[in-house]
Amino acid sequence: MGVLELSEKQAMAVAKLMDLDPECKIFWDSLGKFPKFIKGTLSRPSPDSPESIARRFLEESRELLERQEGFDEKLELVVLETDFMGFFHVVFLQLLSGVPVFEGSVQVHINPAGEVIAYKDFRLMELSVSLEPNIGEPDAVKTVFEDIGPGKGTVILSTRLMLYRDREEQVHLVWQVESLSSKGLAGRFYFIDAHTGELRYKFSQIRAALSRKTYSGHNKEVLPGELLLEDGQAGPDEVARAAHDNMATVYWYFKHRFGRDSYDNRGSPLVSTVHFQKNFNNAFWSDHYKQLVFGDGDGYRWLPLAFALDIVAHELTHALAAYTAKFVYSEEAGALDESFADVFAVLISNRGKIEEWEIGEGVYTPFYEGDALRDLSDPPKYGQIDHMDNYMKLTSGELPDQYKNDSGYVHLNSGIPNKLAYLIIAGGTHYGISVEGIARKKAEQIYYLALTAYLCSATLSRWTFREARYAQLNACRQLYGEEGAEYAAIKNAWAAVGLGQPSGALLIVKGEVSPETPVPIPDLHPEGVLSAIDVEEEGLVKDIRVKVNIEHPYTRDLRITLLTPAGGTVVLHDRKGLPGKNISRTYNLGSAPKLRTCIGERVHGKWRLWVADHARDHAGSLVGWGLKFLVQKAEKKELRRELFLWQEIPDNDSKGIESQIYIERPGKIVNLDVSLGITHPWIGDLRVILLMPSGKKLMLHNRTGYSRREIKKVCSTKWDEDLQAAVSKEMKGTWTLKVFDLAERDTGTLDSWGMCIVYE
Repeated sequence: MGVLELSEKQAMAVAKLMDLDPECKIFWDSLGKFPKFIKGTLSRPSPDSPESIARRFLEESRELLERQEGFDEKLELVVLETDFMGFFHVVFLQLLSGVPVFEGSVQVHINPAGEVIAYKDFRLMELSVSLEPNIGEPDAVKTVFEDIGPGKGTVILSTRLMLYRDREEQVHLVWQVESLSSKGLAGRFYFIDAHTGELRYKFSQIRAALSRKTYSGHNKEVLPGELLLEDGQAGPDEVARAAHDNMATVYWYFKHRFGRDSYDNRGSPLVSTVHFQKNFNNAFWSDHYKQLVFGDGDGYRWLPLAFALDIVAHELTHALAAYTAKFVYSEEAGALDESFADVFAVLISNRGKIEEWEIGEGVYTPFYEGDALRDLSDPPKYGQIDHMDNYMKLTSGELPDQYKNDSGYVHLNSGIPNKLAYLIIAGGTHYGISVEGIARKKAEQIYYLALTAYLCSATLSRWTFREARYAQLNACRQLYGEEGAEYAAIKNAWAAVGLGQPSGALLIVKGEVSPETPVPIPDLHPEGVLSAIDVEEEGLVKDIRVKVNIEHPYTRDLRITLLTPAGGTVVLHDRKGLPGKNISRTYNLGSAPKLRTCIGERVHGKWRLWVADHARDHAGSLVGWGLKFLVQKAEKKELRRELFLWQEIPDNDSKGIESQIYIERPGKIVNLDVSLGITHPWIGDLRVILLMPSGKKLMLHNRTGYSRREIKKVCSTKWDEDLQAAVSKEMKGTWTLKVFDLAERDTGTLDSWGMCIVYE
């Protein structure tokens, strides 16, 4: 379970769960104070209401939690949904002394028999901050106005005290302030520390049933505008008709596939405004107005956006997400919001097998054929990234900003989960990891259930990619179990985009060195500096990436070399390229083809980075470096070979004698033991060498021992430094033992010798 020490109460509570289901799994927080997630059969069947079952389970599981004494806690029911399989999903919000906890959700998932099958907890378990504010509501609002600036016509929609966790998991009492500018497109949320007045976080929720209402803004900045169409009406405005009809298509998709009645599952009307502003190149869902908004485009970069079914589907999926996952529209959560919308846009706009993975191709840049806004099959094609190695994050202390950093690079980073979706459905190999795609119908069920149930939140939430991965795996477990091709596809696809371990025989291994003080690189010093990463895992390298961060004013002075545990050398940078400052990059098999020599090598051992300055006048420092491997798990096996010879060793003969053992099977050496049995009246005359198939010489005995009369010993890579060169080398081929007598008077015999090889 990942926890070494539990309290007596916790251990008893765990035992009760194990009595119900010995296969249940508990995932604890890093300190072992509470379970973050539990899956299995966690309660007995019950005919009671889902809320009663959930509350009873939470009460009976209290002993699992190590909580601060005197907690004045209330759990408020926020969500109770039944999915298309008849499972119930219950979400509570934690309040402490009446103060709600931002992202303080508790999820309880119940099957149709009334058994709890999963539980996920985001509650606070201890509280060290005072619940009495030092900063009043008017002062918090003043801070918001100061940040927005004068002349924006901003109004305050709501304020309330909340408990908020920052990136370091520190808890603060804050004023949550929702504001709306005079443009009136979407609310902006601020979190102002109620003790210090500091701005802790901010973000904007603007995003770039069948009851339908379609309005016209008449190219003005007004919402909702003049009503043009309602329900089944038709009219002469082709843009309004397109918006109206496309909303109907999206509605019926979610209704027929999942039984969902509009974005809120309560039958709310679908409202849209077309002809918004003049030459407006955008479409968005407004949480505040609860409606879609479409611009007409400028005719050059965009046609009217309502013409595109995938864009309408994208925006209505934002609406659905606003009522379920409640993504904060910034950083990873904002990227997930965009990606889920893109995925359902592709699913809705493709009937049957997915042939078109692009978004907006029908209305984007109408004068350029073959262009689109995004491509889920190839995110870099339109400027997105497709792997966590390239994830763009805010700098320390930087806050999300819609205009300065795209709310934390949401549209750039959404390429990662977009590529994920493509791999889950279409399959393929990405960054060395192969994915077997699954049926479209299964994938869309997993995506819908993950979004609406396993990412469901009581408050706006900063969901992460890692939590989205867990949500999809849990949705897959509910639908198809954990042992099938579907579960493997989800795991492998996430691993292929850089998150989590793949299924089967592959393993991702990472190592990183980030010293508190950068390591100086002396000027004109060919010996340079060495930094090491010890890899404890076993297996064979299938892919390798080397991340290097060096500060140096003139990088053409530098040679950067990777030294492998097997003795290999790979030069990554050799005083070439344009003159420039600093090196901050990741070397891979494409950018550094010599790294291919590492493929097939054992990953275990000491990997070293050697950085040397070969010219005068400039000095720099190694800020940090890291390794990332895709490793083929390899079973360790043992092979033994032994010969009994009693072969005479000629006296004082530099040619000596030879004996050979042929190893017919391939494998990388983990450990080598060599046994020797030699009879000789003066072993100080003898030299014994083992020649590997590669030609490498290993010294086993070199004229030591003087007048001792025999050599009976085992040489091993475990304790003999001279044999270390054999580790990770290929064992297949001819091994030759050579024995020399290099002095006069005495003769002896090679009685026996053998090898025991542990290999992968």
